[in-house]
Amino acid sequence: VLLCTRPTLAGLGESTRSPCSRSPPRMPGPGLLTDYLHQLDIPADARLVSVTTSVDPVDGATVWTVAYKARPAVSGQGSQLAPHGVLPAEARQKPSLPGSPRILPLSGLSSPQVRPPPVDIPRSLSVDPSPTGSTQPSRCFPLKCIVQTYAWGKVGMDSVVARLAAHGVDPDAPIEDSTPYAELWMGTHPNGPSMVVLETPWKTITPLSEWLKLNPVLAGSQGMHGNVTVPFLFKVLSVRTALSIQAHPDKQLARELHSKRADLYKDDNHKPEMAIAVTPFEALCGFQRATSIVANCTACPELVELVGEDAVQALDTAALSSDDVKPALRDLYTRLMTTPTHVVEGKLDNLMARIDATNEMLRMPVDTLAQRIHAQYPGDVGVFCVYLLNYRVLKPGEALFMAANEPHAYLYGDCIECMACSDNVVRAGLTPKFKDTHVLCNMLTYNDGPVELVHGNPVGKFVQEFLPPPEVDEFRLERCQLPPGSACSLKAVDGVSILVVIQGSGTIEESTADRGSAGIVHEVAVGTVQLVCAGTHLQLRTQQDGVLAFRACARNA
Repeated sequence: VLLCTRPTLAGLGESTRSPCSRSPPRMPGPGLLTDYLHQLDIPADARLVSVTTSVDPVDGATVWTVAYKARPAVSGQGSQLAPHGVLPAEARQKPSLPGSPRILPLSGLSSPQVRPPPVDIPRSLSVDPSPTGSTQPSRCFPLKCIVQTYAWGKVGMDSVVARLAAHGVDPDAPIEDSTPYAELWMGTHPNGPSMVVLETPWKTITPLSEWLKLNPVLAGSQGMHGNVTVPFLFKVLSVRTALSIQAHPDKQLARELHSKRADLYKDDNHKPEMAIAVTPFEALCGFQRATSIVANCTACPELVELVGEDAVQALDTAALSSDDVKPALRDLYTRLMTTPTHVVEGKLDNLMARIDATNEMLRMPVDTLAQRIHAQYPGDVGVFCVYLLNYRVLKPGEALFMAANEPHAYLYGDCIECMACSDNVVRAGLTPKFKDTHVLCNMLTYNDGPVELVHGNPVGKFVQEFLPPPEVDEFRLERCQLPPGSACSLKAVDGVSILVVIQGSGTIEESTADRGSAGIVHEVAVGTVQLVCAGTHLQLRTQQDGVLAFRACARNA
């Protein structure tokens, strides 16, 4: 289906429209479709599969391309209508492939031979009747989200990500016992876009980014001003083996990397991120205090042999004086990470032999950690990073923020993660992927000292809010931990938010400030992911089960 409209001409009160249908179609403000579509032979059980917009380069007309899909009519059940998926003979330019989306040519619109009876076409796909039969339009919509099967993920149903996928996110997808289920992505990033799933009046699956463009009013004030993007990328991670030694670029570096190597750095955005532990969660994050690094080097002769005694001595001198330790730390770390691979492999063999020869009761915890990481990535220079970076184990509900240009690596466990909408990662160890070692060594801040956790602020009964530093405005997180038979409220925000249920089951009731009455109620359970429109209050209730849920939204929404 093609619908067109030319831009409004200066001095005219309305736009002129190209003859794309028998009658001039009315396009509602935030909506999609009008009852003029009943003039086509689209059956009532057809499924809307996509809606795209483009601009005609010749006359500047806006073109909406709407693709429907319907199964062929069963033989013997004839009617006056043309078979589903088949155009009237006069409208066909060439035979259609069975099951393919139907794009109706303009000539077919001018003189259709068969006109079906009118059907009830919604004026906007944003109106989704409640399963309880309410006539109020829904403001919460289920999302179908992408599961990333990176090699470091937990396998099969041991993965929280797999359990979410099996129970709610994509229940039709089989869970393989040997497949790693590493990340669940919720948002609009092109590497893993979420889909809005509507069941009525037809089942439709629409990319979230397109859906917001077509329904900007539901994105709040930003949507009304044309900004309908989701500024954050929301994830669930299930980590089995260590992720890479990595850092994320700031905005300036992201633009430079994207312009030079768009094949490796897919976007030009920065990627500050926050992780909240769902299970005990291990991570390396930021450089230890310089004095601690010197002590670890002294106890690890294999590391000193790689970086040189002079580098260790320079760091020790800076740490014991009022001098800035950053130049010395930068020199030591760069020497380590740029050592030829064969040299690193030899020193790691020596290190592992020395640890194996040490009585387990006498081994240092950092040596045991190095041994464990080496078993996952034998011969990798990233193993030595355990002697330089802070090692933390987050308890469930504790949070960690990683700013741009800070080294880190997640080691084990399950977490919720939220970040600016970017997938830029600069890697230098513990990975089979491309290592951009010189870029990483040059970009780091070389701040040293213990990592500070992000503490949740109570914003209601059973609800905590986790805020990044003030300069990060793309996201904030809410954690809802409800015991059985309880309830909590999530305040309305001026922008879209995304809610995911990690554990338990219950209901959410949606309402707006101007309704003043009970709203639509949705059942939720493990794996439920809901897009929540701007200005929507949520009441989350549990019955026999408790609930653990998280919500992400823009910081200032």
